[in-house]
Amino acid sequence: MNQGSSSVAETERTLNPIKLLEQLATSQAKGCLRIVANEITWLLYFHEGKLFYANHSLEPVERLEQHLRRLSPVVLANQVYTELREQLKEANLEATYPSLDYQAIRWLIAQGHITEQTAGTLVKSVTKEVLQSYLLITSGTSELVSRDTAFPIWWSGNFLFVTKECQTELQAWQALQPAILSPYQRPYLMNVEHPLLTPDVKTKLSKILIGFSFRQLSLLLKQEELTVANNLHRLINNRIVGLRPPQPPFDRLHKLYGSGVDNDRFSEKTQTITETLNAVSDKAGGSQPSEDLTDVTTYKIACVDDSPTILREINRFLDGDSFKVFPIVDSGTALMKIIRINPDIILLDVGMPTIDGYKLCSMLRKHPAFKKTPIVMVTGNTGIIDRAKAKMAGSTDYMTKPFTQAGLIEMVSRHLMEDR
Repeated sequence: MNQGSSSVAETERTLNPIKLLEQLATSQAKGCLRIVANEITWLLYFHEGKLFYANHSLEPVERLEQHLRRLSPVVLANQVYTELREQLKEANLEATYPSLDYQAIRWLIAQGHITEQTAGTLVKSVTKEVLQSYLLITSGTSELVSRDTAFPIWWSGNFLFVTKECQTELQAWQALQPAILSPYQRPYLMNVEHPLLTPDVKTKLSKILIGFSFRQLSLLLKQEELTVANNLHRLINNRIVGLRPPQPPFDRLHKLYGSGVDNDRFSEKTQTITETLNAVSDKAGGSQPSEDLTDVTTYKIACVDDSPTILREINRFLDGDSFKVFPIVDSGTALMKIIRINPDIILLDVGMPTIDGYKLCSMLRKHPAFKKTPIVMVTGNTGIIDRAKAKMAGSTDYMTKPFTQAGLIEMVSRHLMEDR
């Protein structure tokens, strides 16, 4: 492991994640362990040998928001999430120390949105998720950037205890193989005619299996990811529910959780983690379900925005077999196009030339076909007056830019489920 105060290039080599953590704990390290593997960067932060935060470079803003939304009884207004994303505008989370997302948690406390105790719960939750994938790294580059601590620490833990908790969860995921290989796989209703599928279960599944991963479903259902996976495991084994692979960029993490080709390697890896942890503790004191699609509901989403960039981003966020996004740039012709599309949900930008979002929303509500269709106003305006105007125009909900994939998915799926 390279050690120093500046970044030094290092050739990729075999890595032992547990041994690296043990080395840092023994040396009472202060700083950041930076691991790069499979084009993903892991950042593990230490103070006096204790781990106090971890993140990785895949959708860190989305991950922080998801964990924040899971916290109970914390319920924050959408405006808070908008302001939070403003704190995380910079693409490089290493631009500040310990990282921008950690500083964003500090901002949440300073603004009175969460307590320091809640921050500790949030930090541990994010750290454990990141460590699960970190523990399965087999090769890459590593360096320790030494830094003194000059910021609040809301949670810290002995790496041995924390990694044992993560390893227990990894083993729980492993127990679901070969049916389930990753929390980023996306379950879908595959065989609606199966004799074990009752009408009630069919109705429930058709509402929730609309292209989301286990991780996203856990947020929507307010359940632990493993609980969601276990509840669907029997249906997957009976080929009632099928699984699609993770969406990019999470397909890179999928390889670390195991794949259809690497089941044995994954089992060996988790066993190696167990053996290594036990050694450190002593020293310290099948086949996939068919992908044939029998019957899948495809939801039509009409998006009206004069920005092609925003429309492309929405289409990317909602890309999947369960959604079909209909982008509309010209608000002047939007009404007729929406009538032809007959969408399940409508996303409207507020500030558009020709016809603004408020007026277009009012026009849609006057049409008999769209009196109950969910209409979400999407805008950069965050004031109370703007929200009131949207409500008066007949909008179902209000979403502020910039938004994350997690936020958009949560908004769309919630209204689709309520509408059915």
